[in-house]
Amino acid sequence: MWPEQVETNDSRTVKGSDVAANGLASAIARIEGRFGVHALARGDTSERHRSELVIATKSSLDRVIGGGLVAGEPIAFIGPPSVGKLQLALRATASAQAQGGMAAWIDPTASFDPLAAQRANVDLERLVVVRARGAGLALATAAALRSEGFRLVVVDVGDPAFGGANVDDIAPALSAVRGSPAALLVVAGERGRRVAIPTFVFERVAWERRFDRTVGWSFAVGRAHTSDRALFCVTSLDGALADLGTRADLATVAG
Repeated sequence: MWPEQVETNDSRTVKGSDVAANGLASAIARIEGRFGVHALARGDTSERHRSELVIATKSSLDRVIGGGLVAGEPIAFIGPPSVGKLQLALRATASAQAQGGMAAWIDPTASFDPLAAQRANVDLERLVVVRARGAGLALATAAALRSEGFRLVVVDVGDPAFGGANVDDIAPALSAVRGSPAALLVVAGERGRRVAIPTFVFERVAWERRFDRTVGWSFAVGRAHTSDRALFCVTSLDGALADLGTRADLATVAG
């Protein structure tokens, strides 16, 4: 049975780990009460070793994005719906938690799937989902980046045609990225026009069919103007994500 939802102003509150933009401070207080004040404590980011700043997904994605997602830096996953962006975003979230951190997931379309998150090894007890919309989107993103506790902040802007937002809507929050202990990952269908974020493009490579039924697909991800791509395969039945390596790896094997 789904949690009860309550509409408040320009945001939606869901009981449990989901909070509205104006409830983020209260959620942080509850986290500190449950896990201790050090769960949301930030030291001097500039004094950390790079190994403490990088969130490595331990997949071929790390090779095409330069080692992993980096604290204090933004990155964007851009591509059509159902191509694999969210699967890799969830994998990055699980990796951030595995390094001992909390994660925030900004969800203006209320489309976050807890079952898919659990399949990706995301610890829902260490994830705060913020269902902020409109002007609250940038506010919630900035609040999470400045909260001194999250290792990763994911903003799934969704599709504007279905109540989602544009990448440009988070522009006011980008000033909070620098110096933050968290990396910022934006998941969207299209690039923004007013914001400059390092972008990695997702493209579907092929559908996998058995007995005239679609059972999965493969996709590639990389920078728009580079030749190398990380390749993955998703099984549609259970959402399992398989790492196929990079195009350079496959070329080496083929050669």
